[in-house]
Amino acid sequence: NYWNAASFPNPSSYLHFSTFQGETSADISFYFKTLTPWGVFLENMGKEDFIKLELKSATEVSFSFDVGNGPVEIVVRSPTPLNDDQWHRVTAERNVKQASLQVDRLPQQIRKAPTEGHTRLELYSQLFVGGAGGQQGFLGCIRSLRMNGVTLDLEERAKVTSGFISGCSGHCTSYGTNCENGGKCLERYHGYSCDCSNTAYDGTFCNKDVGAFFEEGMWLRYNFQAPATNARDSSSRVENAPDQQNSHPDLAQEEIRFSFSTTKAPCILLYISSFTTDFLAVLVKPTAYRFRYNLGWHPRAYNIDVDQQEHVSLVFLLQLDHYPSVSYHLPSSSDTLFNSPKSLFLGKVIGKNVVEVAVSQDRATALQPGRQTETLSQKKKKKKNCDW
Repeated sequence: NYWNAASFPNPSSYLHFSTFQGETSADISFYFKTLTPWGVFLENMGKEDFIKLELKSATEVSFSFDVGNGPVEIVVRSPTPLNDDQWHRVTAERNVKQASLQVDRLPQQIRKAPTEGHTRLELYSQLFVGGAGGQQGFLGCIRSLRMNGVTLDLEERAKVTSGFISGCSGHCTSYGTNCENGGKCLERYHGYSCDCSNTAYDGTFCNKDVGAFFEEGMWLRYNFQAPATNARDSSSRVENAPDQQNSHPDLAQEEIRFSFSTTKAPCILLYISSFTTDFLAVLVKPTAYRFRYNLGWHPRAYNIDVDQQEHVSLVFLLQLDHYPSVSYHLPSSSDTLFNSPKSLFLGKVIGKNVVEVAVSQDRATALQPGRQTETLSQKKKKKKNCDW
């Protein structure tokens, strides 16, 4: 188990296991994290032979053993401290030809075995994980300890050992950046997970696109309020909200994120309707994006055209890729609530409405030679006052 772990609460804490059987071959790997600059990770003794892994200093990990030819020590030195409460991986190997030690992705240190002499590692004592026999034990957390391909059950042994804590915490400190695209890292007893619920992505690390392919004329509708009947046809899909009550909550602040690719413009990307005159639409024009909205405070709808080099901020945040930002504020007399939201459309909007009419007008304009629609940047360059 990758997250099989135990916390060592004090330097005298240790777990014990059966004698390590590594006479001619030893393959040991584990992860550790600590705030202290020293401590024995594990040790197994024989009459004269031994094998030991320890943190000798804040920047040094040591692998030492004796098969009867005298003690051998291999040390890996890190350019940065290893007692930073982050996970670090240790891999140690020993066979009749050579021994090696590697920490994280630092260069592997290798020591050749002598051509003559003893080759068998003869051990008799129990295997101690942590400090035993009065040594400076390990203070921190160890997980995924594997010896010759077998994972030692640190978690189960910690449960039956006084003073121990089964499992580790603080995984998000080391692995939180694995949750991509705004995913939230959640601590788990056996590790961590990524919460993708507030993103447009799915998967273990919130890196799997959640999307659909829309042919011309297709649409998807999500009903904030349950309709009397669910309309369905061959080119549509209706999703109902869990809340089936008749209440129409006003929206003071919401966040919408999505990505798209298209070869056709003008077109409607997103449209939010209401049981009142309020609406919000996002449209694609040949050379710009259009945000069309009405919050019920004016008899006509308003447009904001944004070219592909701008990021716009209103009462809600409008962000286009990674471009520089420009901030806008609604008039002080405007309503600040989106009243009684009804449905959210992706793709085609069903029924005649101001958005469909606007798209039709844009298409007609685009077909007229020499006719151009000014974007927000062009209007600003002319220094005209805009009445949005």
